[in-house]
Amino acid sequence: MRPRHLILLAVAFATLALAGAGRLRARGVALPVLAQVPEFQLTDERGAQVTREALRGKISVVDFIFTSCGTACPLLSAELGRLQGQLRARGLSDRVRLWSVSVDPERDTTERLRAFAARHGADPAIWRFLRGDEAAMRRVVVEGMKQEVARQIDRGEADGFTILHGTKLVLLDGEARIRGYYEAKDPASMRELADALSALADGRATVEAAPEINLNGAHP
Repeated sequence: MRPRHLILLAVAFATLALAGAGRLRARGVALPVLAQVPEFQLTDERGAQVTREALRGKISVVDFIFTSCGTACPLLSAELGRLQGQLRARGLSDRVRLWSVSVDPERDTTERLRAFAARHGADPAIWRFLRGDEAAMRRVVVEGMKQEVARQIDRGEADGFTILHGTKLVLLDGEARIRGYYEAKDPASMRELADALSALADGRATVEAAPEINLNGAHP
């Protein structure tokens, strides 16, 4: 085959590859609309008031933690820390926000949340930590996000109890609607979260029928 023909063939393959990539980027990702987050009023680690309006116009990933947790919470915070790095690397840090909601309002003061955020390298422009009283927390976490929270007696703890809660991350769209739950303990589920987040950010997310929502298992 003559060099000119080789060049033309290479150009043809490159054109086909680009066309295929364009179709792949344009392909929609079906995500259900599971629920609308209710109105709420919480306080962040800097003492600023945060309401549902803060979720609008941005994609959000939410997890549920408490600062004295030594089991599930380090895993959850590590996943959000990795996600924070991925957002920066992929140029999505201006379109996505990460939120960690304390399920232990009795002990998690704004000072404790601020120290916890610093330990995990949280950038306040991307990742913020929220608290409220018991009623406000339950309105967001249990009623709004459909996540179970329970207090359990634990004589091994200094205060005599621990908090049981789920290990799923919740994905919200720019209208503060729940679009998916992703298990932090499952690497495949974390990859699905990254794909779904990108689809929302790129405007490729379509709506599929919503499955029935059940409270997930709780973990201390």
